[in-house]
Amino acid sequence: MGSGLSGSELMEFIDRGEIPALDVVRADAVRAFRYMKSGGVSVLPLDVSYAIFAATARGVERIFELKNRKPTKPNGIVGNWDIFSDVLKTVPRDKDLVRCLTQDHDLPLSVIAPYAVEHDWLRTVEFGALRRATKEGTMDLLLNAGALHNELARMSWDSATPLMGSSANVSLAGSKFRLEDVEESVRQGSDFVLGYGTSRYINDHGIGSTIIELPTWKVLRWGGLFEKQAEIVKKQFGVELTPRPKEGPLTLT
Repeated sequence: MGSGLSGSELMEFIDRGEIPALDVVRADAVRAFRYMKSGGVSVLPLDVSYAIFAATARGVERIFELKNRKPTKPNGIVGNWDIFSDVLKTVPRDKDLVRCLTQDHDLPLSVIAPYAVEHDWLRTVEFGALRRATKEGTMDLLLNAGALHNELARMSWDSATPLMGSSANVSLAGSKFRLEDVEESVRQGSDFVLGYGTSRYINDHGIGSTIIELPTWKVLRWGGLFEKQAEIVKKQFGVELTPRPKEGPLTLT
C-alpha cells in the first residue's frame, strides 16, 4: 500500500496501481465517503481523470484553496441516474439523451441543468458547500465516471449527502490522469488520497468529461470522449453538437 509518492503524516495514502476487484473498490468508496462526510477532502481516481471531493462547507473551501480556484467557478457534484432524474428539472428528451450516453453506451457525461432547490436529497447539505456547487439555480452533475464514482454516487443518494468537487489539479493546469501528476500541494493538503493507475479515458486534450447544458443541449466543455458522444447524438437524435474548437479554450464554464 503506497508508492514513491508521499503525503502528509496526517493523511491516508493508498496507491493500488490499477483498478482493483469490485469488493476493494466498494471498501475504498466507504473509506473515502467517511473522510468526506466528517469534513475531509479526498483525491480519487475516476475514469475521466483524478478528482478532488468534499461534503462539508469547510471541505469545499479547502478544495478551492488547494486548487487556487476562482470562487465564482462552481464545483461539480457526484451523480447517478437517480440523482439526475429526481433532483434535476429536465424534460423527457433530456432524459433520453442522458440514458442513451450513460446507460446504453456506458459513457461518462456531465450535465448542467436547473435543480429542485427544496429536494429532500439536499436536506443535510451545508449552505456554504451548496453555494459553491450551484449557479443561478443550476447544478453540474457528473454521471457514470467509473466503478468508484458510481459507488460513491449510490452512497450519496442513499444518505442524502451530496459530494462536491472538481478535477484534482491546480486550477487551469489541466486534468490529471495519473496520481503522480497531481500536484504535490494538492495531494499533501488532502486527507485521503487514492490511486488506481492511469485514468481510463486519458486523452491528449488534457480534459475530463464532456459537459452539456440542459435543456439547450449546448456543449459547455468538449471532453476527451466528445467526438464519440457527438457521433452517437447525431445518429440517435439527429442533432449535431457544436464541434470541438480547433483553437482556444475547450470549456465555456
